[in-house]
Amino acid sequence: MKRFGIIAALIVILMGLTGKASAQFGEIPNLRGRMIYGGNFGFGIRGNQLSLSISPQVGYRVFSPWEIGVRGTYNLRCYFNRYAANDYFHYVGVAPYTSIEIFRGIFLHVEDEIVYGFGRWNGSSIEPRWYNSVLVGGGYRQYTYGGSYAFFMVLYNLSWNVIPNFGLETPYSSPISFRVGYCF
Repeated sequence: MKRFGIIAALIVILMGLTGKASAQFGEIPNLRGRMIYGGNFGFGIRGNQLSLSISPQVGYRVFSPWEIGVRGTYNLRCYFNRYAANDYFHYVGVAPYTSIEIFRGIFLHVEDEIVYGFGRWNGSSIEPRWYNSVLVGGGYRQYTYGGSYAFFMVLYNLSWNVIPNFGLETPYSSPISFRVGYCF
């Protein structure tokens, strides 16, 4: 009987200590509830040009306003020509990113995009190469349900410069990029 009392006392003390420890250190974060999946899709036709962009993303909400993650990207640009060969460019890569919400849906965003580009210009292949773009900017998130949100973002490419050969040094034709997407 004496043993039962000692064991019961130890269990009560241990339960009290574990309750105090969880109160001090907080709950263990739920990894599933903090994961973010989504991305954006783009398509455009202008004259004899076709643009297609697919960018899925996976992120993790470190704490409520701060998010880190990686975005995959595929961009295709085609220039159709009736009298000569069609020209096209493919860009495939990744972009680690971070964003922080500063006030009620308004956020700042930074990413370092690394893409591999190859294509065809004037009927001959262009030497494949790597491109690096550092993009900074901000945007707005409109929250829907369960932490899901639609976003609108404006980014400036710090690596962009005007090149006389039609901007072939960067996959972007302008230093400013607009993105619209959805994450859940």
